[in-house]
Amino acid sequence: MANNTELEKSKSLEVQNELPPAIDAVIHISITDAGLEAHIRIDPPLNGGAAPTRKDLEDALSKCGVSYQIDADKLNALSVEPIYDCDIVAARGTPPVNGKDGTAAFQIGVEKKLLRPKENEDGIVDYHDLGIVENVEKGQVLCIITPPTEGTPGVAVTGKELLQRKGKPVPSYLGKNTELSEDGTSILSKIDGQVDFIGRRINVNETFYVRENVDNSTGDINVVGNLVVRGAVKPGFKIEAGNNIDVYGTVESSSIRAGGNIRLQSGIISSELYCEGDLKSRFIENCNIFVKGDIRADYVLNSRINCGKSLKTEGSIARIIGGKCLVGQNIEARTIGSAANVKTKLSLGTDPALIQRQQELQALIPELEKQTDSLRPLLTLLRDLESSNRLTAEKRQLLRSVSENFDTGIRRLEESKKELESIAQSIHNRGYGRVICTGTIFPGTKVSIGTSNYLVSDALVNASLYYQEGTICIGSAR
Repeated sequence: MANNTELEKSKSLEVQNELPPAIDAVIHISITDAGLEAHIRIDPPLNGGAAPTRKDLEDALSKCGVSYQIDADKLNALSVEPIYDCDIVAARGTPPVNGKDGTAAFQIGVEKKLLRPKENEDGIVDYHDLGIVENVEKGQVLCIITPPTEGTPGVAVTGKELLQRKGKPVPSYLGKNTELSEDGTSILSKIDGQVDFIGRRINVNETFYVRENVDNSTGDINVVGNLVVRGAVKPGFKIEAGNNIDVYGTVESSSIRAGGNIRLQSGIISSELYCEGDLKSRFIENCNIFVKGDIRADYVLNSRINCGKSLKTEGSIARIIGGKCLVGQNIEARTIGSAANVKTKLSLGTDPALIQRQQELQALIPELEKQTDSLRPLLTLLRDLESSNRLTAEKRQLLRSVSENFDTGIRRLEESKKELESIAQSIHNRGYGRVICTGTIFPGTKVSIGTSNYLVSDALVNASLYYQEGTICIGSAR
């Protein structure tokens, strides 16, 4: 019996010695997504091996350098109820936030315009307004700039800083006559002028150039600065400039207006011209001209001239034939009138700008008187109601409105009458110039200086006409 027991024990020991050893759970750590995630993967224990503890998990993460934003709840859960053979996120880093690039919002046209005529509602094609010019004023915002942002760095699960990409600033669009605002968020114009966008630069030009003619290809031109037209101004078109105008070709059956000087290197025919400065033209034919400064031309033919200062024809022709010239100072020419006795009227000593304003006031004053006279009865009625305390709220408001309009009309009427008296006195006191003709003044020419008139009945040669003691006298031109 004893021998059997010992035999069984021996067999049991042999079986035990043949069983595989116990293997504890194995913890693997992987870091992915550029360091922003740490994963735990647990191989299950074998043969009765031990499951992972919380400390085992922490030690495994620490060994791989994971120290930032570890999910403690996840580690607790894994230590209580392990999940095997599966990647579990145990830590998440903070990703970097890249900066935003700066932006530029243009307040002007930056694309080259395709110039096309506009078709009106009635089907008529308008070749005058093609939008070829973009005018801007001093201080005007041309471009709004949004600065770039820095962004913020991130942190990897290992605690390492992850650098962000900083935003890029917009390129410099500053060009001629432009500047940045003090806070750097706007590009401003430094002058009144014409803006363009060439070569990735915003430029504001004092002078706008038309390389060829002003015609259907350009439409009318209106600039706040200077204007240079290399070609002609074709019939029916209009050019305007806040400053000077220079035209190389002929201006024909057109309109031209400048806040400064006008230089017509060819001449002007059958057109309207207004000039705040001086006019220089090769010739003037059948035109209506208003110039506040001096006029210089080779000849003037059948035109209505209003000149604030002096009119002088010069060169080999130097003629004034036909028309009417109203001039503030002197008129100089080699020939005035013609052998055909063409009626030519010359008036000296009156500034046409004053005459124009005088005419405006003479039309305005009766209108103001009519307005105030129409308000007076209503104002009287409302004031009577007010004095007897019978004004409703609505009528009280009406009384205030009528009173304001009446007082404004009376004030404008008084100011206009005073200005009209001042102009009349200025015209009366103004000094008179001379008509100077180094050649011939032909019959048919009428000269007015101040309140005196002289009709040329016989040709005058090398003569000057001037005002003295209430009459027009004739002297030598030289």
